[in-house]
Amino acid sequence: MARRTRSTSQNGSHETPMPRRRATTIAPGGRLVLTESAANSRLFVYMLGNFLHRLERERRDVYFGDLDLARVAEIIGTAGVEPGMRDEAFRNQHRNFDSVVGVEGQRAVNATSIAGATGIPRETVRRKLQRLLKLGLIVEKGRARYILKPGALQHPDRQAAFARGLQQTVHFMNECLEQGVLQWVPAGKTKRGSGNKPAEVTPVVPTEFRKARFAPRGPAVPAARR
Repeated sequence: MARRTRSTSQNGSHETPMPRRRATTIAPGGRLVLTESAANSRLFVYMLGNFLHRLERERRDVYFGDLDLARVAEIIGTAGVEPGMRDEAFRNQHRNFDSVVGVEGQRAVNATSIAGATGIPRETVRRKLQRLLKLGLIVEKGRARYILKPGALQHPDRQAAFARGLQQTVHFMNECLEQGVLQWVPAGKTKRGSGNKPAEVTPVVPTEFRKARFAPRGPAVPAARR
């Protein structure tokens, strides 16, 4: 069944049918699960808080200390490729930043949609959009509808920031495994929503988790006591 999506041009806007795309995934060899123990709740929240703090510090650096500017830019970027990322061919083509997603490959969004997605007042969103236009991070695709400027994400400073964010994420996941807050359960040992207690399964840490070791950026954050 086709769904209708709005597309725009400089001369106006019109509705065009767009086939519904289904997200496709590769069956994993297992999954990370939360250890079912109330004793881990405080530890997990503490570790998550440190992780989010480090990410927000990165975002402030990239967006001149303006987190609302970051949220608007990130929503435009995420919404722009969301339809494509549901398509296996598109996802494989643009899996990494070696490829640039062009104007036609992105879905444009307007200030109202961004305000609804972020909770930021629409007038504030409009001011942030004007600033992003001046910075050269976004462009208009039709009247008052915006996408990321093709190639903007490939800037060396942004690539370095993305790399640090990925390192922080892997560091957080490894720390959760080491502290017993998360554990790896091989496929077939437990089912999503089955009610099985993963604590009864001996954790098996995959090779990629053992090899990917990264140190936090900036001042050291005290590790959780064992």
